[in-house]
Parts: sequence; structure tokens; C-alpha cells
Amino acid sequence: MLLEKVTSDCAPLDPADDGRHPLPNEPLARESLVFCIELPEEQLAFWVYPRVTGDGLAGGTVCAFGPAVEGGSIFESFRNIPVPDTADFVDWDAGGVRLKLPDPLRRAEVSFTGERISTEFTFDAIHPAYSYASHPDGCPPYFALNRFEQGGKVKGWIKVDGREYRFDGIGQRDHSWGTRNWGVNYHYKWFHATREDMSVHFFKMEYLGRHLIRGYVFKDGHMSQITDVNVIDFELDADMIHKAIEVSIKDQAGRTTQVTGAYFGHRVYPIDELNILNEVAMTTVIDGRPAVGWCEFYWDSRYLDHMKKFPELRR
Repeated sequence: MLLEKVTSDCAPLDPADDGRHPLPNEPLARESLVFCIELPEEQLAFWVYPRVTGDGLAGGTVCAFGPAVEGGSIFESFRNIPVPDTADFVDWDAGGVRLKLPDPLRRAEVSFTGERISTEFTFDAIHPAYSYASHPDGCPPYFALNRFEQGGKVKGWIKVDGREYRFDGIGQRDHSWGTRNWGVNYHYKWFHATREDMSVHFFKMEYLGRHLIRGYVFKDGHMSQITDVNVIDFELDADMIHKAIEVSIKDQAGRTTQVTGAYFGHRVYPIDELNILNEVAMTTVIDGRPAVGWCEFYWDSRYLDHMKKFPELRR
């Protein structure tokens, strides 16, 4: 379906928001993009995650993981690369990551050259970008001034330790700018399930004894704001890695969408000594139709360490 034919009850973004934004020069100011690609047929997933801080230093991570990767994962990172204020994500080059946005909010061209990982691919959106600012309560100010999420078609190749994998499938991306205060949430679930004609995203955050939800459902040619996410069940192993999830989602258009996800690979991603992300690539099912997806659980490392002592307590 052409993007022009997609209807939506979510306020649209300005294409300029696919570029770089001014940031305050403060410790928690940052702008980041991430591209997530799942290749369950190859037992491989990877992300490309460039970012820049308020003081103009570029960094980022690239990670390939899954059963196909020797040792489970390969993680390459770079940091503290000075970039001028004029450097824009429309044409970005830092730390081995090349990013071009020939058609902002619609198409991205991405490449990375590292020591053990190299990749080149295109991302073509299948629906308009979902802006967190389109929610009636806006974007959570402790997590970003604004951010967007989007599903799309991905085509290209990745080479891992000399072995090349070619793909023509589905992936996801997001773009966030503003303040990122990781410690405000004591837990969250960030989830994507995507196929060529359907896409679901939700971000369910737990903080200060409350929870908030942002996200969208795109199906039947219409993208709609999520109004509720019922996490029916999820499975944790002895290491607190999530292996399966089942959710029921309601949206502003009055629809209910059923989604399940099943693990095929993971990477533990420590942000710092207190904040841990468990990244899991999944095969998913949206309303009975096969898809792929990504599910990130955020944990406080002290809580993780405590609960790993009690593997019998998982429900």
C-alpha cells in the first residue's frame, strides 16, 4: 500500500524531524536512531544505533546476535567522536556508520563498516512514522522531547565474521531526541511486531507507581493510537530473559489486535552499572498472521541480580 493511501488518527510529523535537532548542552541530552532487523530464517538479528550528545560527540553501537553468531553475539561500539553542529542525519558519517535520508520519514540508506560486522541496507516505510507527541499526553519528558517509531521493508546484506547474509524482509526503526533519564523507569516493555501490511508498536513504562503507554496499530490501511495494552502473559527464563509474550491491544479506532511473540535470539545490553536492557528478536503473530518483531525489557540491575536467585518465582 502506498503511504499516501494510509489513513491515520495520529497527528503527522514534519519530515524535518527525521533530521538532527538542537540539544541543550547537559549530561542527559542526546539524539539517537536505531534500525532493528530480524532474520529468523538465518537465526540472526542485528541493530545499528548511531547517536549524538548535547555537547556534539557522536557515538553508537552495532550488534549482531542469535544462534548463527559464534558466541551468541558480536558487539561493536564507538564514542566521543566530535561532529560539527552542521552535521545532519540526512547525510551522517561517524564511527563507521553512514546514514542518508533521501526521502525523510519514508526512506533511509544505512551502512556500517566495523571489525567483524559490516552491513548495507535500505529501509522503506510501510506506514507513516508514529510520533509520541501525537498522544494526548505527549511524549514522556524524561525519555525524550519527542520520538517516533516506524515499521518498514528492509533490503540489503550483512557480513558477520566473513559470512554474508542477504535479506529482503521487514524491520523497524525509531528516532529520539531530548533528555534520556534511564533511571526514572523501574521497568518497561518496548515491543514491535511487523509484516508488510501490518505493524504494531507499544512502549509500556512503569514509573513512580504508575504506568503509561504509547504506541500504534497499523492494519487494514489505517494507523491508530493505542488506548490500552493488556499483557496477558510473558515467559522469563532463569536468567530473566523473556522467551515469549502475549498481548491484546485496543486502539482509538475501536479495534482489538492480538499479538504473540516467540524468542529466537537475545543480547544483554548494559547501559551503565544500574540500567540493563534485554534485547530479544522474535517471530511474531499479528491477528493470526506471521510476522517478525523485537521486544526490549528494561530492568534495574539490582532487581535482576536479586530475582536471578529465585528462578522458581517467574509468575
